[in-house]
Amino acid sequence: MKPQPIETRAPGGAGTYVSGGPLPEFHHIGVQPLTGACGCEISGVDLSRPLDEQTLAEVRRAFDHFLVIMFRDQNLSPEQHKAFSRYFGELMELPQAPTYPGHNDMQDLRREADEPASVVPSFEHFHTDSPFLPRPPLCVVMRALDVPKYGGDTAFANMHLVYDDLSSGMKELLGRLQIVYSGKDIWSKNAKLDKSQQLRLRESHSYTEDQLESIHPAVRTHPRTGRKGLYATTAYFKRFVGWSEDESRALLNYLQSLPQRLQYHCRIRWRPNTLIVWDNRFVLHRGIHDYQGERRHLVRTTVIGERPV
Repeated sequence: MKPQPIETRAPGGAGTYVSGGPLPEFHHIGVQPLTGACGCEISGVDLSRPLDEQTLAEVRRAFDHFLVIMFRDQNLSPEQHKAFSRYFGELMELPQAPTYPGHNDMQDLRREADEPASVVPSFEHFHTDSPFLPRPPLCVVMRALDVPKYGGDTAFANMHLVYDDLSSGMKELLGRLQIVYSGKDIWSKNAKLDKSQQLRLRESHSYTEDQLESIHPAVRTHPRTGRKGLYATTAYFKRFVGWSEDESRALLNYLQSLPQRLQYHCRIRWRPNTLIVWDNRFVLHRGIHDYQGERRHLVRTTVIGERPV
């Protein structure tokens, strides 16, 4: 069944304004925004088959605008998952994330019913994945294999909107700042934890020591839309360039508090064969460990991004 086109008008009294801008027009896919901040559900698309040019163009348009796109009922093989992912770019391996069995270019996120929440690499706050890499991920394509009956959602925060709401003075300051991100100590820190608190990490990788630390701007610009977004997060953060650690943490703590605000959020409620794509450059994310005694198993691919500017 072909989805009905969504009527779109310019922003204004009766217009549709969502995710920080006027809702784009879609004629080949169904699009339902998840919240006013970010995220949409796309219908009328079978990801097990190659996408025609018009459908693909609208999927990409939805991705650029909403930053998080969701598809339900996508029963894909690993190769079909990877084929769809490649529409967004080249797949990459991550040094810290466990691989999906038989596929080094896929990551395995699994928590068994009897395992503690700490086994899955995550963070207490919203974060972006692998900002320590020279070219951090552009996006993540993740599909649910097994999910809890209740809970286990993934939440997102739109960092375009966070940046938009900053004062002009703060924008000016952040526009001059750079951040040192490092993943060099991921494994040594994990080894010092009690066994019950250790993360499930990848045991070996091909990255050099130099590739595990990078300097990136605190604000980055979307290469297609031109919108700016805050690119500062506690995960792998070491310091602002030219600032002491105490000074850096004081500013970072304030900046990290901003994406916690609900007006910037959307939230994915997983079902088996739900697939999502999120823009790792301009949304922060976090898994929610609000379930016990149940299994949660997700598989993902990661698309390499551009160097932040």
